Amino acid sequence: MTLQPASPLDPRFGLLWHLKLKLLRAIMGITTIGFTVLVFIQVVVRYFFDFPLFGVEEIAAYLAVWLYFIGSAYGAYKDNHISASVMDLFVSKERGRNIVGIIVALVSIVISAYTFWICTKYFQWSLQRVPKSPELKIPLGYTYVSMVIGLGLMVFYYLIELVLRVRALSSGTPFEPLAGSDLSDDPEHAQGL
Repeated sequence: MTLQPASPLDPRFGLLWHLKLKLLRAIMGITTIGFTVLVFIQVVVRYFFDFPLFGVEEIAAYLAVWLYFIGSAYGAYKDNHISASVMDLFVSKERGRNIVGIIVALVSIVISAYTFWICTKYFQWSLQRVPKSPELKIPLGYTYVSMVIGLGLMVFYYLIELVLRVRALSSGTPFEPLAGSDLSDDPEHAQGL
């Protein structure tokens, strides 16, 4: 009997999977609220009291970077990121859609992995040189790490999508996105918890 390595889609990892998704949603929620509050405060202070508040734009920009990259990773998980799905109009058979989906997943992996590699080098550089923000002197590594985390998760989700698409192609079944699989964030569909 040969033992196969545990897959990220294995229900035994369900709790860890759901905690990761909750953490992503919490980061998106906190950064959205923080960004909104900071912009509101800046507008009120600048336009009603006629003076700028020191460092608010800087913090808002860094929160926005966290929101963009973590949100992009979550969008890759949910398979609801921006895509040009024109091929679905031209390819009517499920097999053809699965083949196109595999090609798209491969291209997404390559682009995300390359960008992840660049951001990892950039983050490493920021740890060595410790550049700081101009106003508040915040180490920029705190912002760059969001790029590494977000892009790393995107590569991870696209790899899982590729596996699911290859499975769908080989079995001749319609593709079911990761968010709709056994490890979805919907507790009704979760197994092993």
